[in-house]
Amino acid sequence: MRRPSRILVVAALLLSAVVASSGVAPAPRPVVPAAGLNELWNSYGDQGGHWTGGDRTVSVPLPDGRTAWLFSDTFLGRVNPDHSRPPDSPLARNTLVVQRSDGTLGETLHGGTADDPEPLIGLPGSDEHCWVGDGAVEGDVLRVLYNRYKTTGPGGLDFRSTGTSLVTFRLPALTPSEVLVIPVSDRVAWGSELLEDGGHTYVYGSEQGHLRLARVPIGGLRGPWQFWTGAGWSSREEDGIRMLAGVGTAFSVIRIGAEYVLITMDTSPGFSPVMLAYTASSPTGPFGAPVVLHRAPEANERRIVYDATAHPQLSRPGKLTVSYNVNSLDHRDNFADARIYRPRFVEVDWLPVLGRS
Repeated sequence: MRRPSRILVVAALLLSAVVASSGVAPAPRPVVPAAGLNELWNSYGDQGGHWTGGDRTVSVPLPDGRTAWLFSDTFLGRVNPDHSRPPDSPLARNTLVVQRSDGTLGETLHGGTADDPEPLIGLPGSDEHCWVGDGAVEGDVLRVLYNRYKTTGPGGLDFRSTGTSLVTFRLPALTPSEVLVIPVSDRVAWGSELLEDGGHTYVYGSEQGHLRLARVPIGGLRGPWQFWTGAGWSSREEDGIRMLAGVGTAFSVIRIGAEYVLITMDTSPGFSPVMLAYTASSPTGPFGAPVVLHRAPEANERRIVYDATAHPQLSRPGKLTVSYNVNSLDHRDNFADARIYRPRFVEVDWLPVLGRS
């Protein structure tokens, strides 16, 4: 059987926290599923022959009107009429799905061949693999941060973090042209979010559930980076501080008006079905008390939710479109029902939730 997805590896260490409550109040009103997006991805996945399910779910608008959807662990192959997938279905560590300018989903980009697929971004001859962070367009290229992990043995838990790389894709072809190792430590999963604001690209990361922050001038992801110390910026990563606690490995920070809004699944109790929003008046924080946005109904003793990701370019006025991923702690479930291991999209009633007019 193929190696389990990344979230299953972590989940094996946190079984007691799978359905833990965060202790915060329930969402004040129901959140509406983004039916069109959910139907789009379910229909695409059920067709088979390309992406049939994946996690992380990052959307990057491209200059020509297309969207690059970035995924980490991705099932490929076919899906049976009863929604099961064959037990030998291939799983690639990362892929990219192209959404055309008319909104339809096109090809799934990966390495290897259709019969023997490989990750889109890999390290030939290495036992390392890459999971996606976030991406941004810089001039005539797309740059994407990936976190690297090294396999140390045959088991699902036999790996360790080895650092962060920046991959450059030529546009419009979306062909990888450069893989650059960023000189940062392996303790932080850098690139959970890339936020362009005020002349800088802010690079958010996660260190054992704590928020970390770096920045570069817009267009300068290749470096050098500066790191937030709590009082200013330093060229030394070791001067950087841990910020907010309880964030996921993947989360979003977006600007709405004068506010900077961080959206994450609550990880303070382990895996939780609760989606939270924190606001600040600056990209550096401090972030205030959390507001509950959503309580994912898919979570139970077997299934976990994670990787809350905002898609502001897909959001209607007064709403915010957010996705999250679902996975089963029993990997056999993902073969019995291909629909489990796919993103869910919801519309958050943003202004009323945060009490603004």
